[in-house]
Amino acid sequence: RSDMARLNISLPDDLYKMADKWRHRVNLSEICARALRSELEAAESHRSAQALFSALRSPSPLESRVASLYGLSEVIVSETACRTEDVREQLGVAAATYLNRYLCDDSLLAIGGGRQMWCVVRNMTPRQVRLTITALGVRQNDPQVLHAHANTLSTLLWLLYSPRAKAQLVGEDVEKIWKPDLSVEAFPKHFVLGSCGPFDANSYLARLLGKEISTALLKRHTRGDFLYQFFDKNGELLPPLTLEHQSMLSAESLRQLSQRADTRIVLVAGGSEKLRTIEFTLRARLCNVLVTDLLTARKLLGTDLEDV
Repeated sequence: RSDMARLNISLPDDLYKMADKWRHRVNLSEICARALRSELEAAESHRSAQALFSALRSPSPLESRVASLYGLSEVIVSETACRTEDVREQLGVAAATYLNRYLCDDSLLAIGGGRQMWCVVRNMTPRQVRLTITALGVRQNDPQVLHAHANTLSTLLWLLYSPRAKAQLVGEDVEKIWKPDLSVEAFPKHFVLGSCGPFDANSYLARLLGKEISTALLKRHTRGDFLYQFFDKNGELLPPLTLEHQSMLSAESLRQLSQRADTRIVLVAGGSEKLRTIEFTLRARLCNVLVTDLLTARKLLGTDLEDV
């Protein structure tokens, strides 16, 4: 095309043969332009002042207090609006920025389902990193909320975030990758990402599990979950589910992984409706990173909101 500047690019022999085969059927210049734009814009975003500030800033006093109270490695507090949808989107941006800062070649990333995780995935910056993505969840799809299922999110991460990644979907053995004896790394390289929420007959997870299983959980006074580990009304963990198609990390595995210096179990959640389940999760030591909003962080400390 006449409106494109020229640039000579070297291709490896195997790629040249494929390009030569397709050169009269596709526009190679446009393909190269799209690929270069995606890669270079990702590089530019990591050099921006906002990205540098996010990576270099010290924890705020509020973040440090929450981390100290609950024994967390890191706390990220996002100042968000009060509406639930605004909070969910802003936490998605904050968690995506956090992951973009750390994920590198040979990282492990496990992700649960739900609308909060959808907000994280759609805010991640495309990059060419080699990592293994594991879907954590139950059942193989969700016809009602397709975009929020862990399999869909893992597939989108593979297609849009890093085509060089490998994806493992629900139903496969999680322990093949997330083994207790993972090699120890010098910096954070293993990431498990999930949200939490209240559990009732009308919740997203109850509809996904189906009436029979949900009814059984409600009879046991289930009040919430984090990554499919369920809490009763007193915050005690219930025995794990056993389903035909599931990929889950046990509560004990989450606790052990949370104790590793090279692993981050990230809880992304905020808002008043999730406050109780957030507290249950933190007190059970199932995570070591919390991404939340300002009001929720202050409530976790029992601080009067007028002091903000």
